[in-house]
Amino acid sequence: MDIVNILKQELNNLPSDSIVYIETTPEKTLEVSNAIVKYFSSKNDKGVIVSGNRPYTTLMNLYKNNGVDVSKMFIIDCISKGLNADNKTRNVSFIENLSSLTDISLSLDEHLNNSVSKKFIFFDSLTTMLLHNKPIVLARFIHNILTKMRLSGVGGVIISLQDVNNREVRAEIAQLCDKVIKI
Repeated sequence: MDIVNILKQELNNLPSDSIVYIETTPEKTLEVSNAIVKYFSSKNDKGVIVSGNRPYTTLMNLYKNNGVDVSKMFIIDCISKGLNADNKTRNVSFIENLSSLTDISLSLDEHLNNSVSKKFIFFDSLTTMLLHNKPIVLARFIHNILTKMRLSGVGGVIISLQDVNNREVRAEIAQLCDKVIKI
């Protein structure tokens, strides 16, 4: 069974405000990420992607090539701020780096509180975020964001590499999610 069908099978009966934790292998990460964005963008008015793996321009090209309506996407790009300092694009926020958790949180807050009715948030790599933050700090940050998502009725996905993350961080985050999926 291909990844898109696995995701459909796992996610179809979940409410739209569900939060899902997905673990996958490094080899499948890009395919899983693309499938997640395609699936959720078809069911929501807006998507907010917190990217620590690929820059904004790369993501937009991937999404276009994957049949995703990129006008519905807002990217929080945490890796290419220095390269795009003068970019005036409306659907991106350039954050200094993945350790700028306050800036990421402020950008997410802005999009959680806007008027679009159905939206999702996608963190493209908990594993990468752990490289830039102390585990306890990241766990608190994710806990805070997931709480805000719940209060706003916003669903989303966090993706992580299998068997790589700090066990305490994984346990803390997984307990806050509605479903854990291994692909």
